[in-house]
Amino acid sequence: MKRFPSPACFAATLLLLFGVAGPALADPPHPNLYKGEKLVPIEPPVGKPLEFNGWTRDGRSHVYSLHVKRGQTVGVNFWTPSRFTYLVMFDVSKPDEEAFYSSDEDGNIKSLTVASNTTWLIRPYYSRVSPRRGLGAPYKVVIDIK
Repeated sequence: MKRFPSPACFAATLLLLFGVAGPALADPPHPNLYKGEKLVPIEPPVGKPLEFNGWTRDGRSHVYSLHVKRGQTVGVNFWTPSRFTYLVMFDVSKPDEEAFYSSDEDGNIKSLTVASNTTWLIRPYYSRVSPRRGLGAPYKVVIDIK
């Protein structure tokens, strides 16, 4: 005669299986995103600069992810009519959360050389946060990879 596990044992096995493995299998939110931000993967067309624009808005803005390869030279051109809107770039392979490029320190036009294959996070943001609804500014980013 075969013995089947009791319903309690079966339920505990399912809980253990899906309670522990379920979150590990799910795609976790990116640790560098703020509440309400959306991660948008971008890929430049071959031989042409990539141009994208948008509106910075607290809690509803986009953060762009760009895969870059070692040895590439990436030209960044950032434009905005607002003096309170900036562009920062992070390397997700680095454990620190320090930006390696910031338009307020490095200028709106910069040429960067890629040291290793990695993914960059590109975040345009409006620095004057206010509870007033709709606060933000337009921006335009041109990325040229050679």
